[in-house]
Amino acid sequence: MFCMFAPMNVQAQGAPIGVELECSQQTIGINVHPEQNIPVDVTCVVKNSGSVSETISVDSNVEGNSFALSLSESTFELGAGEEESFVASFSASPRISVVSEDYNITAQVESWGQDPIPVQLPWSQFGAVSEVGGVVSSLAYSRMTFQVMDKSTITIEEAVEDEDDFESIQLTIFNDGNVDDDIVVELVNSDELDDLGINYAFFNLETLYVGMDTYRETVSSGATSSSGTMIFGIDKLPDEDISFEIELLAYSSNDDDTDPVKVTVDVVITGGDSSALGLDSVSSSDLKLIGMAGGGLIGVIVLLVLISRLTKKATGKQKVAAKEAKRAAKNQRKGRKPKKAKPAVEELEDDDDFDFDDFDDDFDFDDL
Repeated sequence: MFCMFAPMNVQAQGAPIGVELECSQQTIGINVHPEQNIPVDVTCVVKNSGSVSETISVDSNVEGNSFALSLSESTFELGAGEEESFVASFSASPRISVVSEDYNITAQVESWGQDPIPVQLPWSQFGAVSEVGGVVSSLAYSRMTFQVMDKSTITIEEAVEDEDDFESIQLTIFNDGNVDDDIVVELVNSDELDDLGINYAFFNLETLYVGMDTYRETVSSGATSSSGTMIFGIDKLPDEDISFEIELLAYSSNDDDTDPVKVTVDVVITGGDSSALGLDSVSSSDLKLIGMAGGGLIGVIVLLVLISRLTKKATGKQKVAAKEAKRAAKNQRKGRKPKKAKPAVEELEDDDDFDFDDFDDDFDFDDL
């Protein structure tokens, strides 16, 4: 009778069977980023709190289908007062949305004593079952793909006089995260464009960002936005061609740990005096052709001068020979002994005194 009125915990302390279960944490968060998704392991301890040896089983359950929970051990043989640890591993598929589900882990005495005695009611009412419960959730993450529609070189040939003279870059953002994200696109080298006199602006379907070096847009999870545009131009064309890059950086304003994405676009501005030929506008291959043509032209000029000089020299010798022949004929009429005539034309190889110095003194390449 006295035992019937005693507190229940006093009765449990005297029970031959009992089990206790504890886990290091009850609230579980899983990173479901596709490049960072790994299971979360939690250490749990099961203890035989009874006065006899026990066979204890552990089991787990998760409400819903978004998460999986597995235990490293399922059965323990423990003496009175002994304890042993096991691992509860929580996992989820990558890329799932942000969700939360309840879970529980249960430890129950299956049998007790040297000769195992199955636990049946009413023994289960006296500490033969212990349970730990909590919540498992998928964490939010940010991830994106950022690109421009055309990455080829953009050429500016006209100064801006009206809106049709602006060049444009179409911005495309894909939100690969599991939450709606506020994405910022920043013009990294805005100071360089300002120094070059480049006017620029960002706009989408709702807002025009004039003179600002950032552009913001909220993109839904799993959606693609192509409404953002950057326009740019120059009021006055430079004297010479110039080239530069437009550097754009996209990042999440929701998650500072997200890696930013950078893209660049090459731009060339055609100079105002594009008709003048300068060495800066001539390629190395063109210079080689010009050099070859110039060298060939000089060679032709030298050859023509040489032929002209030799022709003059041969003509002079012919005249001398004619004079000698005429003088011999005259002497013969007068009864004089004719002198031995020199050959009218000498071979070129016998002309040992030939030299380029024989060219006319007034010849000059500047006269060409």
